[in-house]
Amino acid sequence: MILNRKLRIGLILLLICTILITVTIIYVNLKKKENSSDTFKKESFPDKDADMTMDNFHFTQAGKGKIDWEVKAVRAKLFKKENKAVLEDVEAVFTTSQGIRLELKGDEGLFNTESHDIYIRKRNNDIKIISSNGYTMTTESLSWDNKKRVVATDDAVSIEGKEIKVKGKGLRINAVTQELEVLSDVEAVVKK
Repeated sequence: MILNRKLRIGLILLLICTILITVTIIYVNLKKKENSSDTFKKESFPDKDADMTMDNFHFTQAGKGKIDWEVKAVRAKLFKKENKAVLEDVEAVFTTSQGIRLELKGDEGLFNTESHDIYIRKRNNDIKIISSNGYTMTTESLSWDNKKRVVATDDAVSIEGKEIKVKGKGLRINAVTQELEVLSDVEAVVKK
């Protein structure tokens, strides 16, 4: 009888620990999503009148004597309270710490004037990202998390180089480590 009681108490403790671990994992994952740059893209574009409008918008961020990234737009509508700029006809260039350049163009974008996070999307066709090391990527939208230095999308993505073609859903490119990750539904073809 004492053994059965100890067994029941042990099983109850194991169940409680399992529930606590599960709740913790769910909470941490929700916080990660909440704080990621992907949430930036889900914000709505402001639809009220802008505080200021400017033509030929150009923002550059430099570090250690070289340009890290820059964004240009034909027009920017600035919303001071929201710390946002809505960009029209956007061009962006990101440079990794090893000097690889990623160039892209989009129809519209959101630029957070405080965090310097960027979200760029196309209305009709996919965004084409051309890298200086010979790869071309296409997707519907991209975001830049300035603090993490990560280019990301949750949309379908295609990557093509001289020796490989990869398709999948979701993409993360770390500009510091140069790691590229396709998140799911990955199909890869090695060219001969």
